[in-house]
Amino acid sequence: MKAYKLLISVLFLVGICGCSNDQAVYAYVVSKSTPKQTDMNTWRPVMRVAYRVSESKVVSDVAGCLDEFQICSIYDKYNWECEYEDGTGINRFGFLDGKYWKDPGWGDNIKYVSRWEYNLIRCKWHQFDNGIIRGTASCLQTFI
Repeated sequence: MKAYKLLISVLFLVGICGCSNDQAVYAYVVSKSTPKQTDMNTWRPVMRVAYRVSESKVVSDVAGCLDEFQICSIYDKYNWECEYEDGTGINRFGFLDGKYWKDPGWGDNIKYVSRWEYNLIRCKWHQFDNGIIRGTASCLQTFI
């Protein structure tokens, strides 16, 4: 009965959070595990990047470090692209139908995944580090 109440509570909180009017979208980054870690999982969670989208610019937030991009074509928060130039040349990135993309990409060792896939990978690592019960509890606490 306790598990049923917990499930209902989690679904309720997810429903409330899903109805927010936040102008942010998120990209989830994972990297390939080291050869010693591949028995656990091929991928390791790295970070979540928040992109705050306005009418004329996009601001990225990685662990409190903000970058502002003003060379952007913005249709809505799920469809936009920006570009910037660095020592490697011109880079483009954005969202298309809610899915993050980047050109040029990172290669085979880093990729962007959905929130669902990121959380599954993250929870597997919590379980690996803390055991099944404590790892699952630790993982679920980050959603509450």
